[in-house]
Amino acid sequence: MAAKRKISVRKILQVFVTVVVSAGCIIAMVSASRIEDSKMLSSVAVHIKNDKKYHFIEEKEIMDLAVNNRGIDVMNTPISHLDVKGMEQVIAADPWVAGVQVFVDNDRVLHMYVMQRIPVVRIFGRDSHSYYMDATMSMMPLSENYVYYTAAVTNVPEIKDDSAGWALRKQILKLVNAIQADTFWSAQISQVIVDSAGTFELLPVLGDQKIIFGDTTLMKEKFNNLFVFYKNVLNRIGWDKYETLDLRFKGQVVASPAIPYSGPVDKAVSTMNWINSIVETEAKNDNKDSVQNAVAKTTNVPAAKAAPKKDAKTAAKEKPKPKPVAKAAPKKKMKPQANGKEVHHAAPPKAKDNSKEKNKKQATPKYVYPEK
Repeated sequence: MAAKRKISVRKILQVFVTVVVSAGCIIAMVSASRIEDSKMLSSVAVHIKNDKKYHFIEEKEIMDLAVNNRGIDVMNTPISHLDVKGMEQVIAADPWVAGVQVFVDNDRVLHMYVMQRIPVVRIFGRDSHSYYMDATMSMMPLSENYVYYTAAVTNVPEIKDDSAGWALRKQILKLVNAIQADTFWSAQISQVIVDSAGTFELLPVLGDQKIIFGDTTLMKEKFNNLFVFYKNVLNRIGWDKYETLDLRFKGQVVASPAIPYSGPVDKAVSTMNWINSIVETEAKNDNKDSVQNAVAKTTNVPAAKAAPKKDAKTAAKEKPKPKPVAKAAPKKKMKPQANGKEVHHAAPPKAKDNSKEKNKKQATPKYVYPEK
């Protein structure tokens, strides 16, 4: 027969003590947690990231979303009855909230950590609807508290949650990020326009050109070509000479001149203008002579020769001098005498015509006759 094992009283006591202590700890923890859960909150703290730089959402709005609009008396509600998960879901549903965490610490303080979205571009739709878009391509409505100045994209069609809508969002975000990453283009490009084909046009700050950019393929090369065109062409001939700049073609910029545009003057051609005028006048004279000869042949009348041209001096000499005009003699006036008779006053003597006397003197010689 096998020997019976002896029961160790010491082991039994150890197991008993372990069970009793464990049960006591569990009971103490449960009772402590119940006591803590029955207590009220000491305070509520709302933390918003970048709240000093951006003001799209305020602390009051967070409190309204999580507490006030839900009808919760947070300071008189036991901690165990607070719906922390529900608060997080309500706050995260706000379009301006990128992330949220809600919890209660050991000091019975309710903490709400909120991260607000930062817009990258402002979009103006074709239906006059305007909104923002951030780096995650999420749409945010305009804020009533704060106006944020950023890149503007206009004439945007309705963006839906389908493949075409997400593709357009990616292209807009890619183009705007490329413009804002460069200091020159961020200062030069004032607006991005979406055309009917879904491609892009750029409006510059300096110059009145319309820049046809196309899609976002080879984007870096297009900006480099445009910068070289600015530097080598527009800086030399002027920024108002072209109306449209097309960047859609690889390795080139197609420029369309403005309508009131005169090209560069060729100095060699301008110096030949006086020769062209002489040739034109000679051709006109030849045509006139040919017409006169044809008329003379038909009428058997010799054609009149063209009078020789006269110089200015000879023309001035041959110009007839104006003849002096003799003034009419005044009429006689009658004045009454004292005895009632009228007296006729003789008209003043006429001026002698000295020309006749001169002619006579020149015709006949003078003789001196001796006295008798």
